[in-house]
Amino acid sequence: MELPDIAYDKSGPLAYLTLNRPEIKNAFTYPMFDSLCRAAVDAKQDPEIKILILRGRDGVFSAGGDVKAMAEGSIVSWEMKRYLWENIQRFTLLMEDLDKPIIASLDGPAYGGGMDLALACDMRIASERATFCSTFVRIGMTPGDGGTYFLPRLIPLNRAMEILLTGRVVRMDEALRLGIVDRVVPAERLSEETERFAMEIAQWPLTGIRAIKRAVYSGLKSDLRTHLDYTSSQVALLSETEEHRSAVRKLAEQVRQKTGPR
Repeated sequence: MELPDIAYDKSGPLAYLTLNRPEIKNAFTYPMFDSLCRAAVDAKQDPEIKILILRGRDGVFSAGGDVKAMAEGSIVSWEMKRYLWENIQRFTLLMEDLDKPIIASLDGPAYGGGMDLALACDMRIASERATFCSTFVRIGMTPGDGGTYFLPRLIPLNRAMEILLTGRVVRMDEALRLGIVDRVVPAERLSEETERFAMEIAQWPLTGIRAIKRAVYSGLKSDLRTHLDYTSSQVALLSETEEHRSAVRKLAEQVRQKTGPR
């Protein structure tokens, strides 16, 4: 499967999607998002894959949109809307629909659309030298990739507004304090720690992992009664799976070994 502008690799229960245009700081291209969508669908359908890791090549996550194309004015009006629909927003919606967790592994700048793409992931682990910047306000634009949706759901509204409206650079000490990222590690250990983070999740049954992601996103859009009805249906169905029964038998055996026969 040819996937222009990204690298796609699998290792055990992990799938790696790497933005691979370092000569333009992994800025977005048309082929890049088609490749990301195809890779994500492949990972979704692979029963061995439990976690997706999204990262950028050569010490940069992504500079976001192609500034050269903006300067040339080649993407405006309905062409711009179509570009967002068919490329970036297509992948953003797929990320939510894909019922396997997606972890952003962030090194270097995540600017503009790159920041929005990182925010769209389910979790974020970053190196100490990673930075966020919502650059849209600097060029008289608004985030078109979900930044104004995701950021106020991660941090207090006033802090989100301040970051979006000033276009300032957010460094990792602040990002961790605010809750934009989940963990910050030294740059030389980012790959190792991202894998360790992912494996903390991947050790558990895929059925539960998938159900929890679905439940979380469903709960964001429903009232409590509807959500509890939804999750009770999940529990009822999951109780019949071999993954659940096997895990419970293993746990019961561990308890028996610790407490002795009764």
